[in-house]
Formats: sequence, C-alpha cells, structure tokens
Amino acid sequence: MNEQETSATVLAVSGNYAVVGLPNRRYPALAVQGDSLKVLQEAVEELAEHLGTGDLEEAGFSLGEIRSTVASMLSTYESASREAGFDLPYVR
Repeated sequence: MNEQETSATVLAVSGNYAVVGLPNRRYPALAVQGDSLKVLQEAVEELAEHLGTGDLEEAGFSLGEIRSTVASMLSTYESASREAGFDLPYVR
C-alpha cells in the first residue's frame, strides 16, 4: 500500500481539529486545518519578533495566544483518544 492508498479513521472532529487513526501507528494523530496552522505559525513569529525587540508586553500576549491554541489542540487530542480507547503517548 502506498501513501495515496492509505486511509485514516476519523475518531473525532472538534472545530478546526480532527483526531485520526492512521494504519500502522500506535497512537492517533491530530489533523489541523491549514488556516489554523497558519494562524499558530504567525503567532510564533510575532512572539519571536516581540522578544527580539524587547517588547515583553506584546510578547506575553503572543505567548498567551500560542498557549491557548496548543492547549485546545491537546485537549481535543486527549479527549478523543480516551473516548476511542487509546492510551496517551505520554505520561500525564
């Protein structure tokens, strides 16, 4: 089976994220909509820019956005994994 023929099992969809099971993988994966990924990348770039200029107030705002986004991703992943009967790939 080549990559084009591989199919994923959608375990859950939540907003701009989906948790999917891939063949031959022990744990599910998190799929992210492209626009959401771009927003996260831009927030990381803003954080780097603000840190570079020493603007800690704006850096803190950017970091807050990143933390919130990643926490949402992780929450979606953990909930869907548990509901589908998967252990988490890390100790919590």
